[in-house]
Amino acid sequence: MAKIKLQRFQIIALLTESKKLMDFLQRTGVTELQNAENEVLIKHDTSETVTELQRKSEVAEKAFRVLERTCEIKKNILQKFSDYREIDYSEYKLISDKSDEIYETAELIISLDDKISEYRNEISKEKKLSDYYSSWLSLDIPLGSKRTANTNIFVGSFKKQLTKERLMSLIEERNPELTDVEAEIVHSEKMLTNAVFMCHKSHSEELLSVLSGLGFYVPEKMPMKTADKAKAECESRISELLQKIEDTENEMNDYKDNYENIRFLYDFYIAEADKYKAVENTGTTEKTVYITGYVPAKYGEELKFEVERRFTSEMVLSVPDYENEDVPVLIENRSFAAGVESVTNMYSPPSNKDVDPNPVMSFFYYAFFGLMLSDAGYGLLMVLSMLFAKYKLKVRGSMKKTCDMYLYCGISTVFWGTLFGGWFGDLIPTVMKNFMGIENPPSLALWLEPMNDTMDLLMYSMLFGVVHLLAGLLIRFYMLLKEKNYLGAVFDVIPVMLFAVGFAISGASFIFTVPEAIKPYGTILLAVGSVLIVLTAGRSSKNILGKLGGGLYALYNAASGYLGDILSYSRLLALCLVTGVIANVVNLLGAMPGNIIIFIIIFIVGHTINIAINLIGTYVHTNRLQYVEFFSKFYEGSGRTFTPLKINSKFFTIREDEKYE
Repeated sequence: MAKIKLQRFQIIALLTESKKLMDFLQRTGVTELQNAENEVLIKHDTSETVTELQRKSEVAEKAFRVLERTCEIKKNILQKFSDYREIDYSEYKLISDKSDEIYETAELIISLDDKISEYRNEISKEKKLSDYYSSWLSLDIPLGSKRTANTNIFVGSFKKQLTKERLMSLIEERNPELTDVEAEIVHSEKMLTNAVFMCHKSHSEELLSVLSGLGFYVPEKMPMKTADKAKAECESRISELLQKIEDTENEMNDYKDNYENIRFLYDFYIAEADKYKAVENTGTTEKTVYITGYVPAKYGEELKFEVERRFTSEMVLSVPDYENEDVPVLIENRSFAAGVESVTNMYSPPSNKDVDPNPVMSFFYYAFFGLMLSDAGYGLLMVLSMLFAKYKLKVRGSMKKTCDMYLYCGISTVFWGTLFGGWFGDLIPTVMKNFMGIENPPSLALWLEPMNDTMDLLMYSMLFGVVHLLAGLLIRFYMLLKEKNYLGAVFDVIPVMLFAVGFAISGASFIFTVPEAIKPYGTILLAVGSVLIVLTAGRSSKNILGKLGGGLYALYNAASGYLGDILSYSRLLALCLVTGVIANVVNLLGAMPGNIIIFIIIFIVGHTINIAINLIGTYVHTNRLQYVEFFSKFYEGSGRTFTPLKINSKFFTIREDEKYE
């Protein structure tokens, strides 16, 4: 289907119906709104509303995450990977009408979770106190004791390990007159010493000064009770807090039936925020609203009929002005080509002047990907996992397109792997030789064995590359004809194609054995292409020397450029060999001990690492061949993707046949 034609639409409707109209446009999901600029129109700033809706969506998300964490939300294993559901529009409307009520429930769930967090923080503090009091259990006086009738008491700690003898020695060294001091070590361990000091009131200041110099510190608040009683109170408080947590969790569990509604609320607020962002593109008068934008031509008349039927409005459709308007581009393809749309968009979406490269690129993309990965076992795993994702996990949107891409990449990998005889490397011959006693197992290759027929595969890799380059040039030829630039089509493309083919044949004869019947044609094509490039490439210059210089420069660029382009396809061979060699080494290492259990373990670990590494490498290099070698021949990009106002939901979707209900 490729590029879809768009129509510009303009809607004028009663202002009183604007909210319902925007709801309808969002639900249909086929219109991109543009800024309605006109001096007589009133514009509206919805940023505060959007911010508030985004805040509410965060509250809803936090609430259902709390329920997932604290309640037993039953989900099967498939829901852990893809957890969304289709709903009727009537159900959507019913739940959205209760959004305020559901939001209050979400806030209540969060408040209960905050209580649980507070209780846990208190438990943490009580446990620390309990541990601290445990270090004072041998002290038989209240921890907060300060004085008796004639003495002062200091209860505190040092942040190091000390003995009583060492303490008394240090006190005497620092103040020899302090002879009436009593000390008791209550607890001593590495980095902590709890101690009690007693002295006459008259010497308390001197003692405290000496102790402070030794790093003695007195806790600010110590209870007027013994350590065992203080510890028991902590334990009692911890028990009370644990009970409060249990009661609060039970209370929260009563709200778990709201889980689906709260998840819906999250999507609902995201959709509402998107809608209010779009409202900024509309303009109003005292009694009307004006909306303009783009709609796919195939939906235009149906949308016009529905809008005018449902609302007091008028909708006008027209052909966009591609010269003066920033018209977006909408690409629609079947699954085979749609899979690589994300690859194209990573480079740059097509502009309105470009053709959709995906239908042609997809064939080469899958072929090159499979050739580089080149192991039928790996490809079979890809096919099975992608089929599981598509039909069991029911992935959708961009994820579905990604699954399609890797599904076709997997099919291509099975194809090439079968031709090369690679099934998890040389797994079958290795098992036959090392565990079945078959000395000379047969080759499984139906065409080539990459490690034995390296030069042949290199030749074919470059041949595939030439075909790839010619496909890009043919698309360029088609684009120039479409633009009615007939001279450009003939003089800028055909000579280069002749030169590229002749250059490939002539260059190959220096490396490979080229049939004698073909060699002369390579020389002829190279010569004809070279002459035509020299004669036509500089035609825009006004004088003979400029034309000749431009032609010679173009010939130099063609020679150097296409040499590099064709050689770059050697990466098809390189990646193919890397995958196969590592797979074979894994099988060899597994077979060396002669134990089937060890073999299986090494097989699973080794091949898992190999497929992971080579999937990344194959993906990167396949993309590079499209971006650098293929797109450079015809593709400009820099387009803007058609982005309709729609319900961007994560957990639900309205059934397609009910969007116009």
